Amino acid sequence: MSEEHALDHRGGNEDQPESENRPVAGPTGASAGQDSPARLLVNVGDLRRRLGQRRSEDIEVRLAHQSVVASRTTHEPVQGVVVVESIERGVSVIGSVHFSWEGDCRRCLEITTDRLQVDIGEIFQVDAPEDSELIDFDGDQIDLVPVVRDAVLLSLPLAPLCGDDCAGPDPDRYPAITVAEIERRRAEEATGPDPRWAALDQLDLDQD
Repeated sequence: MSEEHALDHRGGNEDQPESENRPVAGPTGASAGQDSPARLLVNVGDLRRRLGQRRSEDIEVRLAHQSVVASRTTHEPVQGVVVVESIERGVSVIGSVHFSWEGDCRRCLEITTDRLQVDIGEIFQVDAPEDSELIDFDGDQIDLVPVVRDAVLLSLPLAPLCGDDCAGPDPDRYPAITVAEIERRRAEEATGPDPRWAALDQLDLDQD
């Protein structure tokens, strides 16, 4: 079997007839089929035959381990949907992906987990300038792994929290000021005496 492995395409074809050849997106290269695919290719040569033509692509890929400070990705695959549209000299990619992460709570230090969704918006252009934010490509295939990897990495929380009501590792000795406590104090302040009557507090009613 070839080293190239194609992912199944379940996305809809909005503008192309069903008879058109569908592109192949999948991890390729020496690490294909493992936790760190070299590339996630989408064929866009047929899409670029007409400006404005678009197609929806399902994404499911296992990225290499990503981490920042106190949070990191899990072994679950990143999944999502993007829309690839033909534009002048290239294609645009817009959509979102969702993934699971875990980290050490900044208060209680216990492991906390969550699932995040992050938006993707990139433009691939043939012969894109090196100093621009455009992504250069050969005109026929785009690689989504760097786009997905950067989106996931930048969305990982730097200081995760297991919950707004987390009281910390030793709430009796070192009580944490939680969001709930802050809201309670604000509510008490809001229901306190009217400040317009504050001058009456200066009166000494016990004087003869």
